[in-house]
Amino acid sequence: MNSNRTAFSANAPQPGSCSSSPAGRAEFPSQFVNGENQPEPENRLTWLDLHTRPAAVRQALITLLNEAMKDTSDAKRAGRFLLSLWSPGQYHQDLNELGFFERELNFAVRHLLNFIIAGQVSIRQILTRSEIEPVIAAWGNGGNH
Repeated sequence: MNSNRTAFSANAPQPGSCSSSPAGRAEFPSQFVNGENQPEPENRLTWLDLHTRPAAVRQALITLLNEAMKDTSDAKRAGRFLLSLWSPGQYHQDLNELGFFERELNFAVRHLLNFIIAGQVSIRQILTRSEIEPVIAAWGNGGNH
């Protein structure tokens, strides 16, 4: 057995090592050494400014939808990202491409993904078929806008 793999397995959290609070939020035991200049782990998400409020998520979605319909270098990337969320088996997105978004689009992607992950929702619960249809027409099936 590979010694790196064994070391990783030995340090991996064991099943059941987190607990859920009465509010339904998962709590994980802290393994961080907290220096004076480092924020507490639970404050790091605040620092990243990833909002899961519906208004912020809706604005992120609109930003990506609008970009997907433009004639910019980020349009195809935004369109393919939305399509990959809409139908991941049909539309594939190289995750490395997400790193090339300009700042506003980068935040929009992160807000949307954070909401989907934290809320355990599907994009189809927050995006209608009529909203995604222009993106499908532009970028689906090898479309080049």
